[in-house]
Amino acid sequence: MKTGKRLATMVLGLLLANSLLAQTIGVKAGYTLSDMLIEDDGEIITENLDMRSGFHLGPTFEWGIGDGAGIETALLITTKGIQLNESETFEGISYSVNSEVNLWYLDIPVFGKLYADVNDIRIYGMAGPYFGIGLSGKTKINESVGGVGNDEEQDIVWGPDNDDDLKRLGLGLAVGGGMEVNSFLFEFTGHFGLNNISPQTDYDMVVRNRSFMFSVGYKFHK
Repeated sequence: MKTGKRLATMVLGLLLANSLLAQTIGVKAGYTLSDMLIEDDGEIITENLDMRSGFHLGPTFEWGIGDGAGIETALLITTKGIQLNESETFEGISYSVNSEVNLWYLDIPVFGKLYADVNDIRIYGMAGPYFGIGLSGKTKINESVGGVGNDEEQDIVWGPDNDDDLKRLGLGLAVGGGMEVNSFLFEFTGHFGLNNISPQTDYDMVVRNRSFMFSVGYKFHK
């Protein structure tokens, strides 16, 4: 509860500060594909896992820093995670497992942007760090053996201790680009986690988030 209150206070403070200082306020939303890079003792173990479909949405704030350049930040509610779907038959007995890790994050990217005007279209590229704050999450597992199913669901426990599931804070690099047409935005970005969000220290486990965002948006010029 205390963590939730601190996050809510931080988000409200960022919204107020950015809305007062930004030269341009906007909004963006769209489709997100996400997965995780998981390594166990240096071996990648996520090759057979599938990307998870989700979404993102939130306000954006932009400042011009010269002709053809600017800085943009955003407060994006983003779904992340990973899923596994497998099935096989052994000696006439069917087995299947469908599992998901469903995570909700507040992503705060800080982009440096470069623009180029082509007729009435503004093309731009951008790159910079992002901060991801884990808000909530669940793991879901559905197993079936010989037609008999078993469902399990468990909340993600955020924290730095060995008995926790994931660290709450993620840091990474975001890159992308898009175009602006009559204040409407069409954009693609990739977010690549750099820090290890696994709290396990008993063995060499590394977990990093990765996501790809396809966005549409609108800018309200002051």
